[in-house]
Amino acid sequence: MFITPETPSIFLAFTGGLLTFLSPCIFPLIPGYLSFMSGETIENLKTGETDSKISPRLKAFLGALFFGLGFTIVFVALGASATSIGSFFKEYQRILAQIGGVVVIIFGLHMIGVFKIKFLMKTARINYTKKSVPFYVNAFILGFVFVLGWTPCIGPILASILTVASQESSVTQGMGLLLVYSLGLWIPFLISALAINEVMAAIKKAGNVVVWVERIAGALLIIIGILLVTDSMTSLTIWFTKVFSFLPTVG
Repeated sequence: MFITPETPSIFLAFTGGLLTFLSPCIFPLIPGYLSFMSGETIENLKTGETDSKISPRLKAFLGALFFGLGFTIVFVALGASATSIGSFFKEYQRILAQIGGVVVIIFGLHMIGVFKIKFLMKTARINYTKKSVPFYVNAFILGFVFVLGWTPCIGPILASILTVASQESSVTQGMGLLLVYSLGLWIPFLISALAINEVMAAIKKAGNVVVWVERIAGALLIIIGILLVTDSMTSLTIWFTKVFSFLPTVG
C-alpha cells in the first residue's frame, strides 16, 4: 500500500460510497433491489429455488454486477465533468473550493437533521417500466435510473465528492475518485447478492441504526466542507503520511 497526495480523497470517496449504501433509503430496500435485478422473487432468493437454469443467487450477483456497471459509468462521467470544469476555472479554484465547501457543510447539516432542504427530500419519478429483456439489461438500466432518481440518498454525498473531484489536477484523477466512490457503493451490493439471507436478518435488526449512519455521513460532509473552506486537504495528506509513516510513500 502506498500513501500518495490523493490518498485522503480516495479514503473519503470510498467511505462516502459505503455510507450511501447504508443510508435509510437504500439499505432497507436491498431485497427489493436484488429481486428486480435478478428477475426473481424475494422468496426465491431466500430459498435458492427456481424454475430457471441459473440459480437465483447467481442471477442476483450478475444483476448487481450490471447494476453497479450502470451507475459507475454515470458517476465516472460526472467525475470527469467536475474536474474539467474545475480545471477551466483554475484561476478561481481557491474561491470555488471555498464556496463548494460551504455548500458541502450545508448538505452535512441537512443530513444530520439540523434543518431540511426540501428539494433534497424529493425522489425523482422516472417512468421506467420493466420490459421483456434479459434481467441483466434491466439491472444495467436500473443503475442509470438509480443515479437520477435517488436524490435523497446520493445527492448530498455525491455533490460533496464531485466538489472534491473539481479540485483534482487532472480529469483522470477526478474520474478515479468517482470510480472509488462507486466501488464503495458497488461492492456491498455484490456481497448482499451472495448473502441475501444474512442481509435480510441484518435489516430486521438494524432498526434506527441506519438513521445514525445518515448522521455519520452528515458529519463526514461537514468535515470535508471545513477542509475545503480552510484549504486543508493538503494538511490532511501530511497527517495521513505521518500516521502511516511505516508504509512506503510515493510522490
